[in-house]
Amino acid sequence: MQSKWPFEVPRHTASFTTRFVLEGAPVLRVYHDYDGDWQFHGATEQPATASAAQVVALGTVVDRDPTFLQLHDLPIGWVAERKSASKPWRRAKNHPFPTFAEDGYYLEDADWLAQFRDDVHPPAAEDCEQLAPGMYVKLAFRFQDEQAERRDFETERMWVLITDIDDQGTCAGTLENDPQHADQLSCGAEIHFHPSHVLEILEDSDS
Repeated sequence: MQSKWPFEVPRHTASFTTRFVLEGAPVLRVYHDYDGDWQFHGATEQPATASAAQVVALGTVVDRDPTFLQLHDLPIGWVAERKSASKPWRRAKNHPFPTFAEDGYYLEDADWLAQFRDDVHPPAAEDCEQLAPGMYVKLAFRFQDEQAERRDFETERMWVLITDIDDQGTCAGTLENDPQHADQLSCGAEIHFHPSHVLEILEDSDS
């Protein structure tokens, strides 16, 4: 009897791998990208070049190795690695964004937050694609562990002035005000964030 599918996305969801993996090479690195995509890669000497990259259904890859089921809850922006197919998976953060363990706060995903707050209306994807230095964006900072039960006064919405955007779409900026209920941050702090964190956009000329 087939076990229940544990991933949040359907089995037919497109995932990325290489011809080396499809030809039998063991998967040693699994990425859950910040855009939600899954990637399955072998050894570093088997790179995902244009000629080697393959797009296959997530279920097709998972069926090749039952240990992949252990990674169904790998957080977005994390990687799982192992030294060989017989070794255990080790998880690690694979993004530059704040986490509670490292920074004492993290940034809420705007679309996720909008499911539970009727006063959150994230900008359209095409607007987020037009983000540029000099623009102000509002982010939601939660000063609590990612898995902790939610309580009042843990999350604050604050403005950040974008100072840089890299080739991967990762934004850097400076915090424009002080939190009211936390002391982990202060005005002027450097913040790294993803467009998916943006709750609101305000251009510099309109501020």
